[in-house]
Amino acid sequence: MRKILKLAIVLFIIAAISGAILGITYTVTKEPIAKQVKLEEEKALKDIFSEATSFNLITCKDGYIYYEVYAKNKLIGYALDASGKGFCGTIKIKVGMNLNKTIKSIRITSQNETPGLGTRIKRTKFTDQFMNKTLKQVLLKKDSCEGTIDALTGATISSRAVSVAVQKSVTEFLKIKRK
Repeated sequence: MRKILKLAIVLFIIAAISGAILGITYTVTKEPIAKQVKLEEEKALKDIFSEATSFNLITCKDGYIYYEVYAKNKLIGYALDASGKGFCGTIKIKVGMNLNKTIKSIRITSQNETPGLGTRIKRTKFTDQFMNKTLKQVLLKKDSCEGTIDALTGATISSRAVSVAVQKSVTEFLKIKRK
């Protein structure tokens, strides 16, 4: 009985120390991680809208968030957030939209896909396919007769997650703008 009690106390001490270390690590890294995420978002916005001089964050009553994009005080487009379930986790995307309701460009801001396969969704060879596409055209060719996006070989799930997420985000945004 004493042996079990001694093992339980040792295990408790190890767990308490481990928990304290994890808590400290979280506290120390929380702010730098948040700053890095913000920098990634800003970089994506600037990559999509290089001519932009300002971004105005809009929060709707229902919590939907998007950016109005301005060049010299003239509205030139919108930036939307999209996310989809990829093969290995959530893929986050920044979607640039022109005033004529076509996709200007997209940037993958966060993903945990398979290295060498799914991670290719970040490459311009894939993301450039979305440029100047309409809502119906952003689906994969293999999923829709109107789709124009070629899936990446070996990464169909990741490719589909991006195209569906972009379409859903734009659809939701257009519903909000009609209100």
